[in-house]
Amino acid sequence: MTHLHSLASLRHAYATRDVRIDAVLRESHERAARSDSAIWIHRESLDALIKERERVEQLDFEQSPLWGTPFAVKDNMDVAGCPTTAACPEFTYTPSVSARVVELLTASGAVPIGKTNLDQFATGLTGARSPFGSVPNAVKSTYISGGSSSGSAVAVKHGIVPFALGTDTAGSGRVPAALNDVIGFKPTRGWWSTRGVVPACRTLDCVSVFTNSIADAYTIAEIVGIFDETDPYARQIEQRSFRHKPLRVGVLEPAQLAWRPDNSYEEPYQRSINALPFQAIPVDATPFLEAGKLLYEGPWLAERLAAIGDFARTNPQAIHPVTASVLNSGNTLTAEECFKAQYRLAELCREVEAIFASVDIVVSPTVPTHFTQNEVQQDPINTNSQLGVFTHCANLLDLCAIAVPAGITAQGLPFGISLLAPAGHDLALLSAASKLTGETLNSTSVESSDVLHIAVCGAHMQGQPLNKELTKRHATHVTKTHTAANYRFYALPDGKRPALIRNEKHGEAIELEIWSMPKRELGGFLTSVDRPLAIGSVELADGQWVHGFVGDSSATAAATDITKFRSWRRYREHDSAKDQC
Repeated sequence: MTHLHSLASLRHAYATRDVRIDAVLRESHERAARSDSAIWIHRESLDALIKERERVEQLDFEQSPLWGTPFAVKDNMDVAGCPTTAACPEFTYTPSVSARVVELLTASGAVPIGKTNLDQFATGLTGARSPFGSVPNAVKSTYISGGSSSGSAVAVKHGIVPFALGTDTAGSGRVPAALNDVIGFKPTRGWWSTRGVVPACRTLDCVSVFTNSIADAYTIAEIVGIFDETDPYARQIEQRSFRHKPLRVGVLEPAQLAWRPDNSYEEPYQRSINALPFQAIPVDATPFLEAGKLLYEGPWLAERLAAIGDFARTNPQAIHPVTASVLNSGNTLTAEECFKAQYRLAELCREVEAIFASVDIVVSPTVPTHFTQNEVQQDPINTNSQLGVFTHCANLLDLCAIAVPAGITAQGLPFGISLLAPAGHDLALLSAASKLTGETLNSTSVESSDVLHIAVCGAHMQGQPLNKELTKRHATHVTKTHTAANYRFYALPDGKRPALIRNEKHGEAIELEIWSMPKRELGGFLTSVDRPLAIGSVELADGQWVHGFVGDSSATAAATDITKFRSWRRYREHDSAKDQC
């Protein structure tokens, strides 16, 4: 069964009735059972999955983008009724409520099939710090898988699930992606809720996702990128477009990077730079590397103690020896050192902001090398530090990041690069990464010969009065996204419809949905569109264009400018609340 490789192929198989949900869940369950036991801390029984099938079958397929999709969850995240261990048996508890991200995924039709292994308490980048075993690399089993989200990355690479959740504080969602030849996306800190996640460094922690394609990462991002007001570290992140056209990419100078003596990663990195389909500009690596050092040499090491210190002190025998060594280092930091580190980080953030004023994205290797399991056993601390040299900085500098495969080394091992961008450019970053890999994103995927994609931003959206004009013509919802930041938004005088008007000088990104309509239905649909609206071309946040609702210039004459809301739903909610006052 090849459907487990991607969300799009699985959804197509369901839509065309090529496969049944029970067969998909059974296949995923059987693949998990046949896989290396170290990948998993807990696997759901087949009976439990059948019960989940019954839940999913009650959902509307068209409104559930992950309908019947199996996925895995790193075992420092809560799944209701399933034990959470954080790779520490003595720490185990069974939550009654799932982590917020898991809730959103299951509400969209996804089915968790199990909890994956990790470096204990998400402290480590090797995948070799767990009492449940060291997770073997999915490409060469004598090498490490990387961590801390080791099991999740390997489960995706082995085709057990099309996507898996990880977490990423220091690179745990990107290092295993690079070492196992999959995609690893770390969103802007606070965009995805961390409620229900066992903290490592609570001020820096992010939920991440592993996939086989950037399109699938994009789909997951749009589902779970919802502000969680109950999470004290959640942030309301507005997605933005990059400022330069064509895109400008900063490249960390190879001469400044710390390679192993054999230089096996330097050549594929240079090859990747030469192949970039963007304008490449050398940038100084120093502020990125220096910020990264602060993570395990500064106050954030002590923050790990704040998360689990009480448990570690009362249960010292439960802590993995290497994890204990790392945590104990946090005891040596003084309050003065903590403040000095924060002052220096603020200075480094300013330096990095200056770099991003001239470039949109910065490219780096994801890791500088790949260690064997034996090498890590011999020197667990130093090998771990080397693996994170390029990833440690991202959350401290408030960057989003994606790790993508970029070929193989002379030793036949996976090589990957990472793309980093300022906070709030997540969707734009995913789009840029898709151009690097030659992918087309789900939101604007190439249309088949008999369907047309249409962008809607008002009364035709899900739950709105005119949505029936789409559904009665057999249109199906594809995804939720935003326009490029080149549009003004107006409420027409009738109060029932908005007008989207292009304005490259004073524009904003406006929320919209993409729908797929059979072309045979287009004529009838067009007759339902009245002036001052029309079907024209709309630029999306990822830089691609689709057909969609636009307004002509006459629409602004008696209309109300509602651009500040950036969403028809938000405007309507505000308008309704005002009427009730």
